[in-house]
Amino acid sequence: MPSTRALSIIGFVTLLLVAAFDIPFLGGLVLVLDGLLCMAILVDWSRAAHVPLEVTRRWPPLPVQGARMDVELTLRALANRDVQVALRETLHPSLAERPLRERLTLPSGQMVRFTYTLEPRRRGRPLVGPLVARVRGPWGLAWSQRDVIAEESICIYPQVRWEGQVGRLLALADRRELGRAPIRTMGLGREPYGLREYRPGDPPARIHWKATARHARPISREDSWERGTRLVVLLDCARAMASVDARRSKLDHALAASLALARVAASRGDQITIIAFSDRVERIVRLHQSSTAVAQAYRQLFDLEPRPTEPAFDLAADVVARFAPRRSTVVLLSSVVDLAAAELLSQAALGLARRHRTVLVNLEDPHLADLALREPRDVADAFAKAASLEILLANRRLARRLRRGGLQVATTPAHRLAWETLDAYLGLTRRGAA
Repeated sequence: MPSTRALSIIGFVTLLLVAAFDIPFLGGLVLVLDGLLCMAILVDWSRAAHVPLEVTRRWPPLPVQGARMDVELTLRALANRDVQVALRETLHPSLAERPLRERLTLPSGQMVRFTYTLEPRRRGRPLVGPLVARVRGPWGLAWSQRDVIAEESICIYPQVRWEGQVGRLLALADRRELGRAPIRTMGLGREPYGLREYRPGDPPARIHWKATARHARPISREDSWERGTRLVVLLDCARAMASVDARRSKLDHALAASLALARVAASRGDQITIIAFSDRVERIVRLHQSSTAVAQAYRQLFDLEPRPTEPAFDLAADVVARFAPRRSTVVLLSSVVDLAAAELLSQAALGLARRHRTVLVNLEDPHLADLALREPRDVADAFAKAASLEILLANRRLARRLRRGGLQVATTPAHRLAWETLDAYLGLTRRGAA
């Protein structure tokens, strides 16, 4: 590729070619200069192409959405002269608004470190295009371009650092010091422990009828005490969760709240199942009681993306019935902005409440609230205000209906979502232990 210097020389030769119409002997000179220039550019390009270039890229150990991170490039040119290099880092739009361009001078045989800062705007697995390097020839007439680092994908994780009430609660959970929400011991366990002779006063429900028939005398079932509860988290990943506010979508906030809830529940010894759904089941993560349970959920759920479909709440309820046949605590995180979806949600949630302790955490849409409170400037604004007020009123009616059906409902803005979710969950467990 010709450099700026080569193009300037070509322009000068072109002027001589124009002058050759009036001065005939300049025509031969122009042809000679053209040939020499082409040969010089080719030789310069060849020498640049044969310069060995060593480049490595080092990402931070844990890239997090919305957090600034430093990426380090290490370069070394194995040549007997200083080498000028132009770099072009092809970055995904979720990492940067535009590609990064930088020009460096690499001293002969020495290692040069270059650091640039990124602030990932979205979580997931974005592709980072090849790092392209252009090496300038020693005469400055040509550039040789090559890919020095191949295309790769990196993992951008959700923001799960918390301060305030949520941060203090998670710190207690990590140290197993949840004094405000101790591990509850249920009155009568349901896990079979053994069999024994029937004693007067044993409830009929604890008689093991098969053993009684086999031994021809009453036999009772001895059950173990249950510690913790069974928790099912339903995470809506449909179109309503794609709305973005301050660079984070509703699904980003809901996912962070789900992971915070998993940390607290795991510290209490709960059996946790997280079900992400849209019009289909996206992910099912079952966490076993271990020190790496929450890290497992973090790795398996960090790249969830909302889908432009309607949420299938009935499908989610069927999945809960399959994975949690016994009484459990079900926490549903969603955002109701559509009246038809509200009706489907109501039917599914009331069905869940007949068997499980159910909590609906409804994430408010900030755009709806703004439209409802803003004074309309024209007819279109007036219609938008009326529609938003109707949706907010329908949400209130939905909450009243669900509370009458035995559900706990929390409607909250994004910045309080994690706390409201944890408070509702711990409130249910406290009432269950009382």
